[in-house]
Amino acid sequence: MKRLLTVLTALVFTASFAGAQIVTERCWHLDKVQFLEHRQDFWRSHKLFTTAPNASTGISGGFYNLTEAQYGFGLAGTEPPFSNHYAGATTVNGWRFGNGLAVGVGVGYYSYNDGYGIPLYGDVRYYIGRQKNKIFLMGSGGFLMNFEDFKDFSRVFFNPGAGLLIPVAKNVKLSFAVGLLTQYNRSYFEMTDPWGRYRDSFINMKLGLMFGK
Repeated sequence: MKRLLTVLTALVFTASFAGAQIVTERCWHLDKVQFLEHRQDFWRSHKLFTTAPNASTGISGGFYNLTEAQYGFGLAGTEPPFSNHYAGATTVNGWRFGNGLAVGVGVGYYSYNDGYGIPLYGDVRYYIGRQKNKIFLMGSGGFLMNFEDFKDFSRVFFNPGAGLLIPVAKNVKLSFAVGLLTQYNRSYFEMTDPWGRYRDSFINMKLGLMFGK
């Protein structure tokens, strides 16, 4: 009889230990799964260059304003006027067509090493993807007017480039772009020494804020 009680007692303790171990393993497994889910949620919310769509901060279409500070340095033949460097500011008002195309008209002021120019131009940008932070391609072109000597100091310019748009607040985004600005004076189009000093190129950088939904 005592031997039977001993065997039954041993079986009860063994079953209790096995059950406790199974429960412990299940709890540890659930805790691990919850930890991994929380970690994934954290990185989704804090990763700078996330590829997850974000409708609240992405471009949804509508009117926008883009105001930028610019700086450019000349690439070659920087001795002539309007060729060494420039610094200035521009503002563009336009319309965004959903998450991709944006078209606007801009005006601003450029200060050169030997004068000034007032740009009046069209600005086109195409935003790639639906992620929170967007890469974009840009192209702008128009007239650089100088009213001290409109005939000889005014220019025509083109400025392709690429950049990045980062949301910083509701309806406010930080824009950074790098491009190549090339300007031509009237002598270039008259074909008098067209590859000489009548065409100037700059590597330019733009930093600004975009306002709009």
